[in-house]
Amino acid sequence: MWAKLKGFLRDRNLFTFCLFLIFAAILWFGHAMNAVRERTMSITMVYSGVPDDISFEQPLPLSLSFTIRDQGKRLQKYKESTLAPVEVDLSQQLTQKEGHIHIASDQIKSKIADQLQGTAKIQSIRPEVIEGTYFTQMKKKVPVCIDGIISPAAQYMFTDSPHVEPSNVYVYGRKSALDSVTQVLTTTLNYTGLRDSLTAVCALETVADIRLSNDSVTVRATVEQFTEKSFTLPIIVKDVPADQHLRTFPSTVQATVRTALQHFNDISESDMEAICRYPKTETNTLPVTLMYTDKHIIQARVTPAEVEYIIEH
Repeated sequence: MWAKLKGFLRDRNLFTFCLFLIFAAILWFGHAMNAVRERTMSITMVYSGVPDDISFEQPLPLSLSFTIRDQGKRLQKYKESTLAPVEVDLSQQLTQKEGHIHIASDQIKSKIADQLQGTAKIQSIRPEVIEGTYFTQMKKKVPVCIDGIISPAAQYMFTDSPHVEPSNVYVYGRKSALDSVTQVLTTTLNYTGLRDSLTAVCALETVADIRLSNDSVTVRATVEQFTEKSFTLPIIVKDVPADQHLRTFPSTVQATVRTALQHFNDISESDMEAICRYPKTETNTLPVTLMYTDKHIIQARVTPAEVEYIIEH
């Protein structure tokens, strides 16, 4: 078999045939690259100068297709490169509360031609004309609400409630559509077991026939590891008449406060008071209120929450 293969390769007629075949392929490829051909491409449309309160009855096309005629090698370059979007300024046409816009193909052709080589010719554009009817929308400011779950991990707590920035957005639309919109929701969130503060960009849910001033908002939540600290505090009775003395049983309570771990040593019993007030009506017990001024205290409780008392004259 090896001998037959060597004999086949040494055949001069076969070698000559292959040589001419390669040569013909090169000539064909060169001719194809120089031949004038057509190619259909698409390009993105960008509309500027549109006020926030202007809307169109039907959305304007976001892209259009065009056919160009040029040499094959140049068409190949156009295919490999990315054409910049065509920007059309509508500010001069949107001067009334409602009306009609018209963008001629010549205006678009010139913007596309600026990106092509001089030998290229634009044969056609589809759609040839961009038209649309616009109207002025009413606007309304509504709150943004978080939809979903945001929760800290065990032994962690929120030191700042989850919130969104901005907290309100404007919605635009016809009055009949705006009347039913009282809030805008974020897309469904699922952030559980947080051990660090959260900052996330979240999209807003779309509303039928309504346009939003913001497509997204930033969701923030501050999370820190917490700890508890306890103190024994004497009960202070307020509003006791001068000729009387009120004694509580017990005379002290245990105050337990929750704070971020990093502020554990910043809190002392001097920052708080356990207070009862002289009863205005006859009762068996008095509620104990824990008053504190330290901003690092997130939650607090007293034990017992009520105490018995006697009044001495």
